[in-house]
Amino acid sequence: MLDSGFSFEPPSDEEIDYEDINSDVEDEEETSDVEDKGKVQKKTQSPWDFSSYTESVADEHARRSTTSIDEKISKFVQQRKPVDMVPEKDEDGEDDSSDSEPDRQEDFQPEEDDEVPTTAGGRENKFFSKADGVSFNANSFLDLHLSRPLLRACEALGYTKPTPIQAACIPLALTGRDICGSAITGSGKTAAFALPTLERLLFRPKHRPAIRVLILTPTRELAVQIHSMIGKLAQFIPDIRSCLVLGGLSTKAQEASLRSLPDIVVATPGRMIDHLRNSMSVDLDDLAVLILDEADRLLELGFDAEIRELVRLCPKRRQTMLFSATMTSQVDELIKLLLDKPLRLSADPTTKRPSTLTEEVVRIRRMREGNQEAVLLALCSKTFTSKVIIFSGTKQAAHRLKILFGLAGFKAAELHGNLTQAQRLDALELFRRQEADFLIATNVAARGLDIIGVETVINYECPRDLTSYVHRVGRTARAGRKGYAVTFVTDNDRSLLKAIVKRAGSKLKSRIVAEQSITKWSQQIEQMEDQVASILREEREEMALRKAEMEADKAENMITHRDEIFSRPKRTWFVTEKEKKLVANAGKETEKGSKKKVLSAEEAEERKQKAKKKREHERNLPRKKRRKLEASREMLEDEAEAGVCVTLESHCRYYLHG
Repeated sequence: MLDSGFSFEPPSDEEIDYEDINSDVEDEEETSDVEDKGKVQKKTQSPWDFSSYTESVADEHARRSTTSIDEKISKFVQQRKPVDMVPEKDEDGEDDSSDSEPDRQEDFQPEEDDEVPTTAGGRENKFFSKADGVSFNANSFLDLHLSRPLLRACEALGYTKPTPIQAACIPLALTGRDICGSAITGSGKTAAFALPTLERLLFRPKHRPAIRVLILTPTRELAVQIHSMIGKLAQFIPDIRSCLVLGGLSTKAQEASLRSLPDIVVATPGRMIDHLRNSMSVDLDDLAVLILDEADRLLELGFDAEIRELVRLCPKRRQTMLFSATMTSQVDELIKLLLDKPLRLSADPTTKRPSTLTEEVVRIRRMREGNQEAVLLALCSKTFTSKVIIFSGTKQAAHRLKILFGLAGFKAAELHGNLTQAQRLDALELFRRQEADFLIATNVAARGLDIIGVETVINYECPRDLTSYVHRVGRTARAGRKGYAVTFVTDNDRSLLKAIVKRAGSKLKSRIVAEQSITKWSQQIEQMEDQVASILREEREEMALRKAEMEADKAENMITHRDEIFSRPKRTWFVTEKEKKLVANAGKETEKGSKKKVLSAEEAEERKQKAKKKREHERNLPRKKRRKLEASREMLEDEAEAGVCVTLESHCRYYLHG
């Protein structure tokens, strides 16, 4: 039975007819059985698909008359003499190259500074308390009381047995209760809140369209992934519509979608508030379900004020589900604000180390930090050759690695904030389709994204803390698959190394890359430096030209459509309390600065008048005293040159007054 606080109305006979749905499903199944007779069983669908954005990127470059980074790299590769990047093999099939010396892997031996003191026991996690009667086990999705269209979608996606968080969350969410869930990424959180939400939407009043579900995510990529996942789960329920609202994509298209009143909106907080403030006929008055995914990340990125504003615009009678990988004091405060008597579910601890994960460290000594790129290329050329995510600390470093990998003949994609949204999604799609063996990313890809089949995660630059490390390495060794996590550790990363040692224990390995391989790649990187500089210079020139064209187009547009532009209602922006204070303080500082300038001018004028009076006074002195004064000034200058500090006033006083 649905919770009384849930705003969906019970279905009428006209609104939902399971017999019609089931008969349609059976007819489709019979047809597919006839068509697929004698064929192999259908391939399991991917839970997300960004293939449409590949065309968008090509159109984007064509419109701007620019070339992609891959085209620039390819041009330089074709111009130069090919370099043999792959070790040749002799007749016996063994490596016959100069760097054929294999890497060594051994048990990690902590140095004196790396040793971690043992403690009597960890702090007990008292935040979660299991709800009475909650089961984290279910044999199949049939046991979770889902409708046949949703069960068929789960089968198409290859979901056979619910994960612990799904088994616990779905039955409780169907009752309309508020839920606070904690589970590691890849544990099925998206389906855990999407399936019960879709089930309840089957019973919505169809005669009155409205935005009934709002899902908030911290990053654009995660929003696109969740939107795609919901589309896959609802593929056999054609009358449920969803909309994607995020920055980097067309505002007008999103506004049109919101005006059509979709059932589900997946959004990032900033762009959603923008539409609520500036788009006509867009509101959350009929919202029934509010879902926050990766709540801790939302707060880390500074969306606290935006979330509070969105909650203010939502009806008080609603169901709220909040999911967070970690439970901080900020998340706890948010739970108290948003949720009403929530059920707290923790399917598995976030710091649990998968048994199929092999963790390794590569020490980068202070004298060898300049060879870090060579070490990475050496690893990727021989040991970890495909399905690898490489985490870089900055956007510039990630882009440079992308260029180096391309010039070295490796298929790599990059994912960071300097790319357009279409380019970022295209990179994910290339990696998903295995058209790129390496995904070079910043922390944009560290959380939330469920990329199937990642075999290795390389931390080219150390994360700032253990939590970030756990999220990064969580991209691999998922769902019982094997995975490797390799972290480059410099002398400045000792504190994190201690935390990794404590977490991994005796299972931590140390990898020593062959010196010959490092030397080879160092020489090749040195040879590629001119090409890297040329590519970066060409990109800067294209960017400058594009900016100039944009300014020209903007000016022309202002002249051509001046009346229409100024007749539009002025857009307003959400300003947090912190930003308001900063603006107020900046105003006060400006005011103080103006006063100081006025005071400085008055003081300068006063000094000028004093100097004038002093000169007039000296002019009226007797000739003998004037000579003594001049002599004292000359003596002061001589003493100043010799480093002796004597004030002019004391000398003047001595000679003038004896």
